[in-house]
Amino acid sequence: MSTDGSNAMPRGLRAWWPWGVTVLFVLWQVDFQFIYGFVAEPIQKELNLTASQAAAISSVYLLSYGLMQLPAGWLLDRLSIRWLLPLMAAFSALSVFFFARSEDYSDLLLGRIMAGTFMAFAFPASGKIARMRLPANRFALAMALADMCFGVGAVLAGGLPGLFGDVEWRELMRWLGALGLGLSILVWISLGGVGKEQSTFQPDNMERGSVIQLLRRRSVFLGLLLYVWGAGLTFGFGGYWNLKLQESCGCTAPQVSEISTGLFAGLAVGMLLAGIFGGKPEHWRPILKSGTSLAFILMAMTLGISNLVSLDVLMFVMVGLGMMLGTCSLSFAVAVYELPTRQAATVVALVNAGGCLSGALLQELPVWLGGGTATLMTVSISYLSVAVLGVFAAYRLPDNRRI
Repeated sequence: MSTDGSNAMPRGLRAWWPWGVTVLFVLWQVDFQFIYGFVAEPIQKELNLTASQAAAISSVYLLSYGLMQLPAGWLLDRLSIRWLLPLMAAFSALSVFFFARSEDYSDLLLGRIMAGTFMAFAFPASGKIARMRLPANRFALAMALADMCFGVGAVLAGGLPGLFGDVEWRELMRWLGALGLGLSILVWISLGGVGKEQSTFQPDNMERGSVIQLLRRRSVFLGLLLYVWGAGLTFGFGGYWNLKLQESCGCTAPQVSEISTGLFAGLAVGMLLAGIFGGKPEHWRPILKSGTSLAFILMAMTLGISNLVSLDVLMFVMVGLGMMLGTCSLSFAVAVYELPTRQAATVVALVNAGGCLSGALLQELPVWLGGGTATLMTVSISYLSVAVLGVFAAYRLPDNRRI
C-alpha cells in the first residue's frame, strides 16, 4: 500500500485521535439508523401511519444513505475535510431535530432522507482519515473497527428504548440530536491539523480518476464484490430490517431476533479478528478464501437444519456464520491497495455503497422470487448464490500477493 510520504505521518495517539472521533460520528449515525425500529410503534400510533408508511420511513434512510455515498466520497476527496465533515455532522444533528418535530408522514420521510444524505459522509471520512494518518499495516484494522460500528450501533440502539423506557420518542430524538451537535464540535476540534498534513503527503499531480476508471482496477472491483457479499448477506439474511425473511426457516419472531443478535455478535468478532490478522496484503487472500468458503457451508447448514435442531445449536451456527461474514471488512483494504490518498474516500464510499444497496436488494429478492412471499427455496436461491459470488471473488485474489 502506498504511503504517500509516510515519513510525515503523525504517530501514536495524535495519529488515531481524528480517526477515533470520526468513528464516534459513524457510531452515532448507526444508532439513529437503527433506533427507528424500536420506536416505530409509538410513532405509528401517534401520527396514524399505515404499515406501509412506517416501513417506507425505515427503508428510505438506507436508500438515501446508499445513494449519497459516492457524492460524499467525491466531495471528501476534493474539498477540505477539516470544514466539510464537521458541517455534515452538524447538518446530521439538525436533521434529527427536524425528525423529532415531525407532525405527519411527509415530515418523517423528509427527516430520514435528510439524515441519510448528511450522515453518508461519516464512513467514507473515516476511511480517508485512516488512509491519511495511520500506517499502512493499520488500515485494515481501522476499517474493521469502523465497520464494527454497524453491529455495535445496532445493539446500542436496541438498548436505548429499554434504558429510557419512560422517555417519549420525540424527547429521545432530541437527546440524540443534542449529542450529535456536541459530536460535530468535537469532530471540528479533532481535525484541526489534518488539512495541513494532507497537503504534505498528497502530491498535487496525483489523478483521482473517475468511478469507471476505478472499477477497472482489479483491486477496487474485487473489493466491491467482497463487500457486496459480506454486507449484502448481513443486511439481507441477517434481517436488519426485515426479520420475516428468516421466519421462512421455521423460527418465530422472538427466536429470529435472538438469532440475529448472535449473527451480529459473531460479525463484530469476525471483523475485529480480520482487522488484526489482515494487516499485510499477503494475508488477505487466505483469510477471505476461508471466510467465504465457510460462510457458504454455514449458511447452507443453517437453511438445512433450522427445523431439525434446537435454538442453541442454531445460535451457535449463526454466530460462526457472522464471524465468517466479518472477514468482509478487509474489502476496504483490498480496494484501496496502492491507490493514492486522494482516491481513498471515493473508493471507500463506492465499496460501502455497493454493500448498502445490495443489502437493500437482498431483503426483497426472496420475496420477489416467491411472488410476494419469501419461501425456504427463494431464500436459499438468493443467499446461496451471493455466497458463491463471495467465494469466486476471494479465489480471484492473485497468488502473487499483488493486487
